[in-house]
Amino acid sequence: MDDRLDLRDFVFMIKRILLTDFGDANLDGRFDSKDLIAVFQAGEYEDGIDGNSGWAEGDWSGDGDFDTQDLVVAFTDGGYTANAVALSASDVDSLMGKSDKTKRTRSFVS
Repeated sequence: MDDRLDLRDFVFMIKRILLTDFGDANLDGRFDSKDLIAVFQAGEYEDGIDGNSGWAEGDWSGDGDFDTQDLVVAFTDGGYTANAVALSASDVDSLMGKSDKTKRTRSFVS
C-alpha cells in the first residue's frame, strides 16, 4: 500500500470492486451498445467544456472529459459485448438527434 491513488487503483476499482469493464456506463456489468447509446445521448462527447463528464457520460479515463481517449480505453480493455442489443430505426434516429416523427422518404432518380 503506497497511500496514493493512481491508475492501478482505478483499474482495481473497476475490475475487482465494481466487477465490470471500462465502458460500462450504466454499471450493469456489461459494456455493450446500451452504454454507447447512453453516453452519446448525454451529449458531452468532445463538447469543449473541461471537466464536465463523469463515468455515466463517457469519461472512462478519469480525466473529467468524454473524448476519443475514453473510447480507446474502453475498447482496448476488451470487454465490449457485440450484438447485446439490436438497434431499431428509432434508436438510430435518437442518436442522430432526429425525432420519431421525422418522416423517412426515399427519392428515386431515373
